[in-house]
Formats: sequence, structure tokens, C-alpha cells
Amino acid sequence: MIELDVHELNVLANLADELILDKNRKDELIQLFKEYTEKSFNFENATCEGYFYYILGNCSSEIYQYHGEDWYSRYLINTVNLYQNAVYCLKKEKRAVSLLSCTLTNLGNFLSSQGRCFCAQYYWDQAIEIDRNTVAIVAKARDILFRAEQLYDDSHTFIHYFFANKLITEGYENIDLLDVEQKIPLQKDGRLHTFQQWYQKNFKNDDFNYLRNYKQKTKTKQESLYLHWVAQNKLFINDLNDLLSEEIVFQDILGLPSMTRKINSALSLKEDLVFHSNFDELRNEFTYARFLVFQVSKIKEESKHFYNKTYQHVYDKLHAIDNLKTSHMKSAFRILYSIFDKISYFIAKYFNLEIDDRKVSFQKIFGEYKYGEFKPNKIFQNSKNYFIHALFYILKEIEGNSPSLDLYSNPKTYKLAKIRNHLEHRSFRIIDDFGYELNTKYNSCEVLRHQALLRKQDELEENNLQSSAEYMEVIEKIKEKKIKSKYILEMPISEFEQSLMDLLRIVRNSLMYLSLAVHYEEKEKPIDGELIITKAVPIK
Repeated sequence: MIELDVHELNVLANLADELILDKNRKDELIQLFKEYTEKSFNFENATCEGYFYYILGNCSSEIYQYHGEDWYSRYLINTVNLYQNAVYCLKKEKRAVSLLSCTLTNLGNFLSSQGRCFCAQYYWDQAIEIDRNTVAIVAKARDILFRAEQLYDDSHTFIHYFFANKLITEGYENIDLLDVEQKIPLQKDGRLHTFQQWYQKNFKNDDFNYLRNYKQKTKTKQESLYLHWVAQNKLFINDLNDLLSEEIVFQDILGLPSMTRKINSALSLKEDLVFHSNFDELRNEFTYARFLVFQVSKIKEESKHFYNKTYQHVYDKLHAIDNLKTSHMKSAFRILYSIFDKISYFIAKYFNLEIDDRKVSFQKIFGEYKYGEFKPNKIFQNSKNYFIHALFYILKEIEGNSPSLDLYSNPKTYKLAKIRNHLEHRSFRIIDDFGYELNTKYNSCEVLRHQALLRKQDELEENNLQSSAEYMEVIEKIKEKKIKSKYILEMPISEFEQSLMDLLRIVRNSLMYLSLAVHYEEKEKPIDGELIITKAVPIK
């Protein structure tokens, strides 16, 4: 493998920047990208590895852009994964915080270009928290205006305008930190400049004081704690929660619109509202899983409960935590992951996809692989619906079909798929953090004995003793070690807690995209002169 240190990475970064800025040298950029993705490298630390992925992500995002590729292009997915790998590595050491901020910003920018507005803001917010990254601030302002255009509630649209204006003002305060191209939206006749001129003629910031003054009535202290916890973690199915965490966002308000359809007197009310009913079910399951996670945050790791005192527990030195806390965590994970399949069923029926009910899955509704290439469902092939595309990208992240982590694997979502597979079909144990460290860092005796067996295998093979009883015994022991060492997926509780929060956020965003995808489709429906009805949705 080739060694890459920070000095060589700086040279690579400068060359990549030079090729990216010169639009006439795209062929050279493609060649550079290809050269560095087809070789294997060693790095002196995780920061250097993250720097490498960041450089490749920048090259890929310039070569493969959303508006220049098919929306289902694997290159768009690979670019996100390169940036995700960079973030993953840079967060390990947190030594290069400025580089981490830039990586988070670029990842947010690329996700935004795919219509993944809620996913993008999560990364911009981290960059802004690190160093008030002006590029992230301006990008977030532009994305807020994009979101405002997709909403069906004018009051929410105006609130988005308020926050966009605040960010634009901060962008102007630090405009000298931006490159020439990055300044364009803020300059005269630029989109953000034009918007702010209009906003200041039509609104005053004091018009929005109610956002912070509003108080939500609650019946118990626990309810209040729960609602504040949800808002702080930006987990309400509410577009406003991405912008603020005050009590005015304490509602899962984003739902489905009234739907336009041909009159069919044979439909009962419940049949007429199947999609709305189904979306209510999805919200209910999500909010229940969300509440379980909240409860988990209040339970101590060492707590015991009577539910599993009815049997004797094996002392296996695994240091597994089997209590109400970890059981709630596992249940929440299962519920959240199952929502993806229910979203796929919703999409299959709403778009009248010709897929047998037994074959509907998140993997199949968008298309299928033929001869190694992804072929999209003809219903979606030419779709301009950003939010359907966003759901597809989430699918490609969570499906986890890569046999091992490689250059284009998303380390965070690959882990989610692996957890789900072991949790549902194999064995998954949540381990005390200290116990996990003991199992992995201080198990030298077992490691040495395993290495001795491997050396013995090599020695016997060199002497052509593969048919001996001793060789067969060694092979049997190595095989048993391999099977049993992979039998259980062990994970420290702190890592699983983070994975659970990641999944909670992804599912929440998926429900938001599903809602906006339906809004988009309903707006696009033609009125062709036939008997059409648009019926208001009854609310309890």
C-alpha cells in the first residue's frame, strides 16, 4: 500500500482545487479522481484519512452533479459516502476542526442539491456550531428559501423567510470570508440580495416575536420534559423544528394534503382516506418509538427491572446489559426500521406501481438491478419530484448490501443495516462501555492463542501435512473460532445510543420527505375536465 502523509495530501488538495476551479480541465480532474480511487493507501492517522476522503469528495461533487446526472446515478450516492467517510474519520480525533467544518458544509451542500433539505441542515448546523462557517450560513439561507417554496402553509412560509433573512444578514457581516463565486447570491441581483430587499419592504422582525413568546400547555412535568427533549433534538415532524426549538414547534404538524381524485361513489369514507390513515399510522409508530428513546434517556445503565428476574442469567463475561433500558432501545430500533417498509407500501399504492403486495419493499419500489446496472421504475424515471429522489437516496444509504466497508461505504448507515440484520436474524448484545473495552483491548491471551493456531496451520501446510490428524484438528479449531467470534454482534451502549439517534433522525426526515412528495404530486395533478373532487380531510 502507498503511504500518504499530510504534506502529500496538501499537494493533492492544491492540485484538485486547481482542476476544480478551471472548468476547461475536467478531463484531468476525472483522471486524477480515477487514479486515487483505484489505489489503496495507508495514512498516518484518522485525520489524514479524513482529509483524503474530503479531497475525493470535492472532486466527485464537481464531476458528478445532480443536474448533470440521472437522479438515480450511483455516482451521486458515492459522493455522499465519500464525504460521510471524511466526517467519520475527522470526528475520531477532532484535531482539524476547520477541516471538519468545511467537510460538513460540503456534505450539506451536496445533500441539498439532491433535494435532501432536512438532512443537509443537520450538517450545516454542526459546521456553524464549530466556527460560524459563513459558507454554511449562506447555503442554509438558500435552502430555507427552497423549503419555503414547497410548503402549503403560508404562516410557515413566512417564518422560513424570517430565518432566511437573519442568516443572510450574518452572511453580509462576514462576506469577506467568501470566495468570489460564493459571494454571487449576496451581490446585487443575486437571489439572496433580491429576497432580502423584498423581505425588508414587507416584514419587520418584530412581526415574529410570537415565535419565542408562545407557550404550550402541558398537563404533567414529564410531558413538558418530553416535548422539550424532542424539540432540542429536532425530532418533531415539523419543518419549523429545523429552525427553532421553542414551544411553538411542539407539534408533529406535517401531514398529507387534501387529495384531488375522480369521483367514485363506491368508496366509503375510510376507503377514501386510506392514505391519510396510513400516514397517521406512520406518525403514531414513529412518535411511539421516539417516546421510547426519550424514556431510555432517563433510565440508568445499571437499573434493574422485575420483567427479566424470572430466570437465571448466564455469566459469560460478555458484560451485556439486559435491562429495561436496552430492551426499550432494541424495540425502538425495530419499530423505526420497520417504518421504511411501510413507507414503501405507501409509495407503491399512491403511485399505482405494478408490484405484487408480497414483493413490495423499500428496495424494489424505485427499480431493480439488471446486468449490474440500476434500472429505475418507469413511473419515476423522469420524475422531477425532489422528495421521491430524497427517499431513494436514503434507501441506498440504509440497504447496507456492501459485504465490507470500502471506499464508497457509508460508515454510519452501513452500521445501521448491520445492527438491524443481527437484531432481527442473528444475535445482538449491548455491552457496558468499560466491559466492551475489556473484551476488545485486553483479550491478548485469546488473540495470541488464535495466532498460534494460524502459524501452526501454515507450518503444517508447508510440510504437506494437510491430511494429518493434527492439521484437521487445527483447522477445526480455527473454523470454530471463526463461527463463534462472529455469532454475536457486540456494541458498546454509547455507540448504540448514537446509532439509535441517527436512525430516529433518518426516519423523521423520511416521513417529512414523504409528506412533501405527496404535496408535490397533488400540486402537479392536471385538471382534465372529468368529474373531479377535492375533499377536505376531517380531523378528530
